[in-house]
Amino acid sequence: MSNLFAFCKIHDRPTVKRVSVTATVQSKIEGIFQAQAVSFLDGVTDEVDFAGDWKPDNDEILVIDLPEEATLLTGAVSANAMSYPEIDARNFLSESIKALFTSIEIAGTRQVLIQNFSANQILARRFSLMLDGNSFKELTDPAFTLDNYIVAIIQDGKLKFKSFHNIKRIFELNQFYSEATNEQLEAFCGNSHLHVDDVQAFKELADQNIRKMVHAIIKTSVLDSYPVEDIAEKAGSLGLDIAMKNGRIVVPNDRKSIKELLRFLDDGIYEAALTAKKYITNSKRPFG
Repeated sequence: MSNLFAFCKIHDRPTVKRVSVTATVQSKIEGIFQAQAVSFLDGVTDEVDFAGDWKPDNDEILVIDLPEEATLLTGAVSANAMSYPEIDARNFLSESIKALFTSIEIAGTRQVLIQNFSANQILARRFSLMLDGNSFKELTDPAFTLDNYIVAIIQDGKLKFKSFHNIKRIFELNQFYSEATNEQLEAFCGNSHLHVDDVQAFKELADQNIRKMVHAIIKTSVLDSYPVEDIAEKAGSLGLDIAMKNGRIVVPNDRKSIKELLRFLDDGIYEAALTAKKYITNSKRPFG
């Protein structure tokens, strides 16, 4: 029988601990996780290598090589569970649990099934009631709930997931989600194809999405690969009015307009071939 484990990060240091449950409860937990795995994979026909820039369709699942932190999970399910320290049930909140996981074996292949875990699942933090005879009494002992779904599966050295947002709440995945630093923002503003009125103001407007797009634009060198006139012409064909000053593209001074320009430079705007409507892409997956 598998065991229930917790993946914790205390002071940002990842560790695995064992969640002590009775054999009867563990059997039920296995069944719950297994049913959630079936639901998670229902309708999935394609595995797509994740590169940080698209969301999967309903029949797709994203795949990356196992991150270093995730190897702690595979190590736990293949080791002696009793060698792992138990979660301190009386101080559950202080354990900084990021995920609960267990494992199942299908056709000789072991899979690790992972749920997100948040403080909201700790019932002792709320005013919770439990049945006692024919009446309800206050729950005072530590208690928690399982989530309603798994967010990832580890199989054959791969991490499989559908939502990068969910999985990055558990594991350190900065290599897949790079943002421009302040120095990179300054370098971007200093590009010979751009005119920025106030670099400091641009940096202050640069939220996470802007920094991500700037990083991607720098990485592809798109500004240095095409003449300014071609960039402006192609933007105009998509209905995006780009201002010019002294032969340079003027970067707007408001966040919304900055994002429109950056989405265009990052190939994030396209025109539907049939209706000619303009859309913001949620996928950079090559077509064909």
